[in-house]
Amino acid sequence: MKKSIIILSIIGLAVAIPSCGQNKKVSAPADDQTVVEEVKAEAAPEAEPVAAPDGKKFIDFTVVQDPEHPETSTVSLSDYVGKGKYILVDFWASWCGPCKREIPNLKNVWEKYHGDDFDVLSVAVWDDVEDTKAAAIEHGITWLQIINGQKVPTDAYGIEGIPQIMLFGPDGTLLKTDLRGSAIEEAVAKYVKAK
Repeated sequence: MKKSIIILSIIGLAVAIPSCGQNKKVSAPADDQTVVEEVKAEAAPEAEPVAAPDGKKFIDFTVVQDPEHPETSTVSLSDYVGKGKYILVDFWASWCGPCKREIPNLKNVWEKYHGDDFDVLSVAVWDDVEDTKAAAIEHGITWLQIINGQKVPTDAYGIEGIPQIMLFGPDGTLLKTDLRGSAIEEAVAKYVKAK
């Protein structure tokens, strides 16, 4: 019986949707002392559901994208969401493999649907600003972006794993969370006509 449970647990972990977890502090033994280093979890378990369930209004947050110029780089989710468009929001990081694998899906949806009724917003979390900028260029992210979100957005939404892709309605209602792969376009197509 125990062997069956262990085997089923291992199989369950293998088929879980991969996501990246927050930066975790991990202690590693050293010769003289314990060294604490930042580890970016690449294959964390499936993300927990977000704090704002589908059908609720969005939770606003504000971040300073460039600390050297806060007066010109402060941005809020409400600058984009609740302004009369459907907005697909992608919480991601440059170091997150599953996040990068969703970029082609996001790009396809953006190219097919963006316009007066729809746009995509990528929100970089738990990431270095320069790494975010480089990854955006490398992967052709030309849609709206919030960089340097760090943990502000993920704390607001209770996100423990990324990518976390959500669709918001024109009035800011959260329509769908946990979108991945073909489910991204299916959700958008339900509300927005292709160009």
